[in-house]
Amino acid sequence: MKRILFIFIDGVGIGSPGPHNPFTTLELPGWEALIGNQKWTEDYFVDRDEPTLVVKRIDANLGVDGLPQSGTGQASLFSGVNCAKLAGRHYGPFPHSTSRPILLTQNMFIQCQSISGSQPPVFLNAFPKRFFEAAKKRDRWSTTTRCCLDAKMPLKTLLDLEAGRAIAADLDGKGLRLVAGASVTTIDMDEAAKRMTSLSGKHSLSLFEYFLTDKAGHSENPKEAKIVLGKLDQLFHGLLQHLDFDNTTLVITSDHGNIEDMSTKTHTNNPVPLIAMGASASYFKDVTDLTGVTPAIISALQN
Repeated sequence: MKRILFIFIDGVGIGSPGPHNPFTTLELPGWEALIGNQKWTEDYFVDRDEPTLVVKRIDANLGVDGLPQSGTGQASLFSGVNCAKLAGRHYGPFPHSTSRPILLTQNMFIQCQSISGSQPPVFLNAFPKRFFEAAKKRDRWSTTTRCCLDAKMPLKTLLDLEAGRAIAADLDGKGLRLVAGASVTTIDMDEAAKRMTSLSGKHSLSLFEYFLTDKAGHSENPKEAKIVLGKLDQLFHGLLQHLDFDNTTLVITSDHGNIEDMSTKTHTNNPVPLIAMGASASYFKDVTDLTGVTPAIISALQN
């Protein structure tokens, strides 16, 4: 059975080179190996269309004026519907009211459930108790967790994390440990890659969300950007070593630009990357914007 490991990285665009762009200033061999050992800047990031590798810049503006935002961008990404145009504006960080009916009926997990049989989709992130308390208090859930709730999928807890059934949002668990206490066992990036590989082998679609890139971009702090991009660099290196690309296709994309321009706290209008590596990569060759990713995933899993 074909499988998809979808790594969603919040706030990563393809921008101009220079001292403002950490993809210029940092050594990131893991990132660069994903696209043919090139830097993730507009002068080097080249589209590729090969049987087992698709590399593209895709549009995150969706025909709507203003800077893209996470709420409508992620709702569009995880449904295949232009939720920014539906709302009449970019909106975030939570889903806009006009996106809710879309997520309730046709989010990526719901679409996948209708075709996945005995290997249902999974959201790999683990959440501490305080997240659930805050979200329930105001009924304000992130787009990914709202998709899970609407698909009647259980969200992972720290018990799942300790049992090896989930991944910490910061990958190694060090930041989560500060929030949740000594109950969180930390791991290194190679172990995170091995765990992600193992878990994705049990599900038709596995999603992992990394939001600290967006947080680092808003901070305008180069040291923070170096840390979060470095963690992902090590993760990608591990995944390239451990994933079976004959059976699992690795998909990586974002919802809007941010961290590629550390000279501003805001998001950017830059295109975002789309990487599809593995046996089903060709299904992603015609994707042009955020709305094309979920349909490509569903087509890949159906065929």
